[in-house]
Amino acid sequence: MLSVRGLVHKLVSAPTIYDFCQKMAGGYITQSILEKEFASLSNSGSVLDVGGGTGIIRPFVPNAWNYTCLDSDSRKLEGFHRKFPKDKAIKASATDIPAPDESYDLCILSCVSHHLETSELKSALNEISRVLRKGGQLLFKDAIWNPRNIEGRLLWVFDRGCFPRPKNELEGLLKKKFIIRKERSFKVIHEYIISWCVKQ
Repeated sequence: MLSVRGLVHKLVSAPTIYDFCQKMAGGYITQSILEKEFASLSNSGSVLDVGGGTGIIRPFVPNAWNYTCLDSDSRKLEGFHRKFPKDKAIKASATDIPAPDESYDLCILSCVSHHLETSELKSALNEISRVLRKGGQLLFKDAIWNPRNIEGRLLWVFDRGCFPRPKNELEGLLKKKFIIRKERSFKVIHEYIISWCVKQ
């Protein structure tokens, strides 16, 4: 028999419910922040959204960019296809990206790291570095673990991800493969960081 948490996780995996939950957890505000971040992108390029789910970030990436959504969840990719039938989707793990070296100008890893064990996150960052072209960028975004943030701790109870990390730990992992060029923090129930990183 499923636990309450297991039942919640199963329900949230449905694409429409997943999108709704993202919005209710402050998605409107975080998405408006991301929209401003993407406004600084150059006119065109190729982008891989690693763990892109149903393509929540897709509307903020300029249309001139070739966008690919990678996710291991078939149900989320079905939701992505319904919303963005002209874009490419890949069913695969972040730890084993089926793409040649130096294939993309930009990779996105948004709200994914807390779903990965440390060894998996290291592998994902290695893979992202591999598929990025020289001078390519990684946009990293995720909620951070702060035990003093009571509202955030309550949300983590129902999150499918089991590996929230403090800011300094995430920065340390990023710096093994990337140079952090710009970073900002903000709070919408959870505390978040957005880091623009360049491939070393």
